[in-house]
Amino acid sequence: MKWIKRIGLLFVAIVLVAILAITAFVLTFDPNDYKPQIAAQVEKQTGRSIQFNGDLSVTIFPWLGAATEDVVLANAEGFEPESMITVKRLEAKAALLPLLRGEFEIGTLLLEDAEIHLTRLEDGRNNWDDLLERSAESAEASSGEPDMIEPQDGDGPALALTVGGVDIRNATLHWRDEQANQQLTIDGLDLQTGELTDGTPTDIELVSGFRLAMPDMPVLSGSVDLSTRAQLWLDRQDMLFEDFELNLVASHDEGAETGLPERIEAMLQVEKADVHLAKSQARLDGVVLDLNGKGVGPLTYLESHLETVLEADWSTGRYELPHLALNADLKGVPEVANTVSLSSNAVVSVDMGGGTATISDFVLASDPIRASGHLDVSGLGSGEFVASGPINIAAFDPRELADRLGMTVPEMRSDEALREFALTGQVDVTPSRAMLDDLRVTLDGNQLTGRAGIDNLETGRLFARVQGGDLDANPYLAPTTDGDKEAGESSASGSGGSVQSKAAAKTAEIDLPVETLRGLNLDARLQLASLRYEGYRLSSPVVHVTAAGGRLQLAELTANAFDGAINASGALDVRGEVPSYAGKGRMQGVSLQPLLIAVMDEERLLGKGDVAFDLTTQGKRVDQLKAGLDGNADFALRDGKVKGFDVGYLLRRAQARLEGKTEPEPAELSTDFTAITGTAAIRNGVVRNDDLAGSSPLLRVAGKGEVDLAREQIDYGLTVTVVNTATGQGGKDLERLKQVPVPIRIKGALSDPSITLDLESLAREAVKSEVKERVEEEIDKRLKDKGGDAVKEMLKGFGL
Repeated sequence: MKWIKRIGLLFVAIVLVAILAITAFVLTFDPNDYKPQIAAQVEKQTGRSIQFNGDLSVTIFPWLGAATEDVVLANAEGFEPESMITVKRLEAKAALLPLLRGEFEIGTLLLEDAEIHLTRLEDGRNNWDDLLERSAESAEASSGEPDMIEPQDGDGPALALTVGGVDIRNATLHWRDEQANQQLTIDGLDLQTGELTDGTPTDIELVSGFRLAMPDMPVLSGSVDLSTRAQLWLDRQDMLFEDFELNLVASHDEGAETGLPERIEAMLQVEKADVHLAKSQARLDGVVLDLNGKGVGPLTYLESHLETVLEADWSTGRYELPHLALNADLKGVPEVANTVSLSSNAVVSVDMGGGTATISDFVLASDPIRASGHLDVSGLGSGEFVASGPINIAAFDPRELADRLGMTVPEMRSDEALREFALTGQVDVTPSRAMLDDLRVTLDGNQLTGRAGIDNLETGRLFARVQGGDLDANPYLAPTTDGDKEAGESSASGSGGSVQSKAAAKTAEIDLPVETLRGLNLDARLQLASLRYEGYRLSSPVVHVTAAGGRLQLAELTANAFDGAINASGALDVRGEVPSYAGKGRMQGVSLQPLLIAVMDEERLLGKGDVAFDLTTQGKRVDQLKAGLDGNADFALRDGKVKGFDVGYLLRRAQARLEGKTEPEPAELSTDFTAITGTAAIRNGVVRNDDLAGSSPLLRVAGKGEVDLAREQIDYGLTVTVVNTATGQGGKDLERLKQVPVPIRIKGALSDPSITLDLESLAREAVKSEVKERVEEEIDKRLKDKGGDAVKEMLKGFGL
């Protein structure tokens, strides 16, 4: 048994010698002596110089490891700054005894105060291209050599890999893209993980800040906070993440004018994410995204909550969201006082391989509105995007909607107006347009059909072609009161309103939405079977409006109205500093009084008429529009009456004065006419007429003069001749004035002009007429038919 004891003593001696040898090696070995060789090997492999400005340390047992401080890896040639990577401390180690058993157990990998610079130049070169090229060359050179890590068949199991964790402290990453003129800095990056072992759950936490600078944008800054529990199966390339949570906060410099939100807070939670990289598949359950924003576009505040499930197969490009629910509160919607709350649900299916998608069971609700629809999409990723499907907005009460939004509905004549609205249509979206076809709108029982939308996405032109039946506009008009009626009557008679209020109205600037009109691109046409407005009925009205580049055109305005036909067009041009207007039209066979009441609140002219006009003007105020009016007009009126002006009475009163008598004023002052025709030329707001011709069974009227619209003055002369003393308007009392030209002067303010007769001229013409008549009677009596006509012609030469 002595040999057993001797063998035992020999083994102990060998172990002691080994321990003493290892101890002596550790005590005498200095890895810093090998820094030049290590640096040379790194430069050989990477082509980059490396500096170890701190000490290297090595451990043997129980961990085989190394640590170093203040390491600098040079940047690629032609890139700034000089260093690509700097690390204050780097530490890595592996357990020695497990390694002897075929298990590779790595301790926590430590990277402290690392700073990394990544750059892309304007020519597209990156400062890591050379490293990738050398890596590819090395892989190609070693492709024919046997794999020294992965065991061949029959060689036994592969090494089991265990990583104690990753600990990155206070790292900084700088990304500079000179092509896109962007700079991103990720600073304060801390990443900690638990033990990373195949199939073993581990906790992961990441915290960092960031700062992003882009051209023509304010600098964005914020923070990222991520945590999850993960399991990795490296051999199967499977990953399982549970309780995944990502928080992002981003904001930009206050006061910067930009379309970016002033502040965004996003929190993404995923209950479970099962990822199979080998199969290119993943399923995410319990996905919740909370997004809060301040200053998002026109909104002062946005708060949204999204829930969904995601099934993805990126090898085939298929993605499914079997349930998508969104709830949002919007505050600051233009013209809306209260917060707008909405909810939406849908089922989404996307096939990127086929370039198609389907959005089904879509519902959008914002009480009292509820919209639903279905959308089929094709051409995804091809530039030939097409979407189509039905959409429906169920009937709702617009007044209830206005109350919920804090909006005030203007008072209307009927409480039942604006009580029902509904819409259906067919979505038609292509790369060039976004339209609603088969459009059907219901408004308080009135039906409108057609199509509407954006027919040119490049220019943003709004397009509409809508037609409807009989529409009564009266319920939607502002209610009238007795005071309104009295004011209207006073205005019609020319005496309503104070001088101060009228002057203020003339000089008040017309409030045009100039910027809106300049940006408007529109082509809209509405056609109805009839339109009832006040007491008037327009049959087959058509309105066609276009707008582009600050020029708004009334391309067509037609209707059968006021017992006649109306056809007009016009334009408003706001491209310049001063808006300009143009109007052109023709009215045929219209009843004058109802037309003038509707348009000008004027009731003093009755009858039928044909009127044509072609006018232009410019200005920012009413008085400027009047002063700048230019153009021409012509008119032909018939079978009517002018109220407030009685030519017959003026003539009877004049004749009575010639005879030393008086003529009582009639109960109503008016002048009947059979026809009135004339033309007018308008220059700088002054209307000039030189060819007025009027007739009635009693009278013939000729006139000329002008009306100054800007100053609201008239200076007009009429010559009236009695042609029939047996017919109408006291003709039987005007025998003495028959065939006598009677001059009448109308002058003064348009609202209350003075109307005078030249009695001296009238008396002279009357005497002349009597002398002429007696001479003719005497000639007829003495000459009878013996040359009487020749004598009459001779006497005309003497003014008789």
